[in-house]
Amino acid sequence: MSVLISGVLTDGAGLPMSGYHIILKARQNTSAVVMRTVATVVTGPAGEYAFEAQTGRYDVYLRSCIEREYCVGDISVYDDSKPGTLNDFLTALDEGDLKPDVVKRFEEMVAQAQQSAEAAAESERQAGKHVADAQQIKSDCETLADNVQQNTNAVEENTQRVEQLASQVEDTAEEVRQDAEAAKQAASDAEQARDDIDVALSATLKTANHLSEIAAEGEAAQQESRDNLGLKNAAVRDAQAEIYDRTAGRLALPGAFGYGHLFSSSEVVYFSAQNGPAEFLKWVFEVTPGRYAVTQYGGSGIWYNPIIAYDGGNVYFRGLVDIEIRSGMHTNSTESDGRCITFHGDAEYTGQAGEGPAKYQVLVSKSMSPARLPEAWSRLFWSRDRLRQLLCAGDSTSQRAPQPGSLVLAAYLPDSGSSDVTLLRTQPVPGSRLRQVVFEAEYRGSGFSAAARSFVYGSTLPGTYLALSGGPDVTFYNRGLVSLFVRVS
Repeated sequence: MSVLISGVLTDGAGLPMSGYHIILKARQNTSAVVMRTVATVVTGPAGEYAFEAQTGRYDVYLRSCIEREYCVGDISVYDDSKPGTLNDFLTALDEGDLKPDVVKRFEEMVAQAQQSAEAAAESERQAGKHVADAQQIKSDCETLADNVQQNTNAVEENTQRVEQLASQVEDTAEEVRQDAEAAKQAASDAEQARDDIDVALSATLKTANHLSEIAAEGEAAQQESRDNLGLKNAAVRDAQAEIYDRTAGRLALPGAFGYGHLFSSSEVVYFSAQNGPAEFLKWVFEVTPGRYAVTQYGGSGIWYNPIIAYDGGNVYFRGLVDIEIRSGMHTNSTESDGRCITFHGDAEYTGQAGEGPAKYQVLVSKSMSPARLPEAWSRLFWSRDRLRQLLCAGDSTSQRAPQPGSLVLAAYLPDSGSSDVTLLRTQPVPGSRLRQVVFEAEYRGSGFSAAARSFVYGSTLPGTYLALSGGPDVTFYNRGLVSLFVRVS
């Protein structure tokens, strides 16, 4: 059997809420509906709605075309429910509104009344049985009296029998009296239990009436009652469903959006060693902005593709990630194509250079290739020790070839097909045309006695470099041009 629910959906200002989805989620199985099934009704241009609700209990949600659904309460639809508006069903009292202690007291009193009624019935049955016994004894007495009159020789014996039966009659009468008193007490107990039930129901209905009176007085009276209870406006707001729930008007939980939240191991987001960059780029566009705990599994060789390519050869990705959407990063009002990502390395990255946990930042887009991500990060701060380590970093060979970011004094040599050499400042130079340079100077107590001489030594260098000095009008033939270079890759 179904019940008509119809009306107009309005907001607090009385304006119709058109195009809203009214969603009913079944909470239990009934003869008409299966638990967890979902029914959806869309309001009309004037906020009107009308639908036949099947008997059952439902959680009610609202959702517009641009917002996520949110719960507004629950309703119960019975076979004898009267047609009404959605608000009528949402505000109707049912057994769920009774306080647990009242329900428990009510059940105890009902059980007590049932026991008293059963005791009264048993006492009444025993009393009837004893009355029947007394009547039978009386009949026996009358029979014996007739026998006395008919047989005078048995008078004495029959007289004794009569006296014995009379004594039994008195005993039976006493038992009947006691059973009658017990039945009377049981009836009194049942009456008292009924009175207690009436008092409990009256108190419950009185509480409900007080709530109805406050509601009828309007918003000012409702706000005053909330103020008296110390609830303020928090009483009329829904709390966040989780720390990343950003629905407008909801109460924030401790650690909202992840900031200040103490993450547990179950909340850490893990990325694989080999496909970490691809998994990370996909994930940042699937979650809401906020702070998250992250970790990439370790590996080596071709089985390890780091999300961040740390300078100095360290590959380590564990800590906190902040995901932001900043102004100017979106292409339209509903979807952003860019994310500003800030990574805060945890304390295990601290120590070797003494600069504190690593902190990197990158701007990513949906079109970014995972292969570009490891080198796209920018380090946000450098300590003096860390900067010195970067400028002086070299490999472990006897030549001490520089690492990316390090400086080297080298001679730029002609290539195999030409004898002239020209070098411009910031000009990219392959390491295959560079060899390191040292200077020699003859020194005496009175000072240098001759001009210094330079020597080119060792093999060519690995990687690519930028020249830090040079000019367009300087050309050398069959000679090397000495300059300071920085390795860039």
